[in-house]
Amino acid sequence: MTARAPVPVFVLGLQRSGTTLAANLLAAQPGIAAVAAKQHQGVHESVFFSHFAPSLEPWPGPGFRAAAAGDFFDSAYFQLSGLGPDWGRQAAEAAASPAALFCSMMEALAQRQGAAAWVEKSPHHTLLAARIAAQVPRARFLCVMRETRGFLRSRLWSYGRQPPPYPQRAALIARACASNVFHRRYMRSLPGLLGRDRVFLADFETLRAAPDTALASLLTEIGLKPGRLRAPGYAANSSFAGPDQRKRALTRVDCALAKAAERAAEAVPQVLLQHLQRRLARRRPRVFPHWVWAREAGPAASRCHLNQQD
Repeated sequence: MTARAPVPVFVLGLQRSGTTLAANLLAAQPGIAAVAAKQHQGVHESVFFSHFAPSLEPWPGPGFRAAAAGDFFDSAYFQLSGLGPDWGRQAAEAAASPAALFCSMMEALAQRQGAAAWVEKSPHHTLLAARIAAQVPRARFLCVMRETRGFLRSRLWSYGRQPPPYPQRAALIARACASNVFHRRYMRSLPGLLGRDRVFLADFETLRAAPDTALASLLTEIGLKPGRLRAPGYAANSSFAGPDQRKRALTRVDCALAKAAERAAEAVPQVLLQHLQRRLARRRPRVFPHWVWAREAGPAASRCHLNQQD
């Protein structure tokens, strides 16, 4: 058990940008705890601050908190922690807020392993960095970015998908490029907003080629000695697992469109991209991803829709 409370580390970034690689690299190192499982390709996503926390507000008074947090305790994330329902009920009643409940859970996990830090990875948390930083004052953030072509190629063929033909494909490419530009700008602004001792930037290409270099500053900040890193114990969460998939490539038309779309997005002020992102987010169904729930628990209708306040 560590003398100090474990340091929280949140891995942020768009899906298909390398967040799983970054989180798995961190979780593989001695002194860093995480909730992970093979069926989730390593470190699992809690989606706590994006999905569970809004549904738990307003946080009730003592005596009602354990029941309010029941859906979270049914989640695969909590059940993979191994802490158990009795621990969860006691922790919920003692927690002053949803964020405090989540941190107490992760601290308990880290302390069981004698870890100096814990890591959480949820792309859904990326645009909530400032909110999380306010609720978790000791939090550190690793922001992962990926160059547009690699990100786009992975996005188009992710999870065995086949990209649609044009013109639908053109819309997907333009939207992905704009999203990558918007999130990259946002993450690059975080060191100035939250502090350079709290936010660390990394790119997917360096994480894959030289992880020791990419993570050295963060490891030093959380009190761990940087050096040659252990390899993750999980297979890469790649969109191109098979030989046929690895042959997939962007066409010349795809590349030309992506280049133009990226340049166009870079010419748009961030405030306008943010407005567009918020409009698109409001149109999406506010539901929990199906993989949130433990198989034995099953998704209940009462927990499929999020609290509309945000």
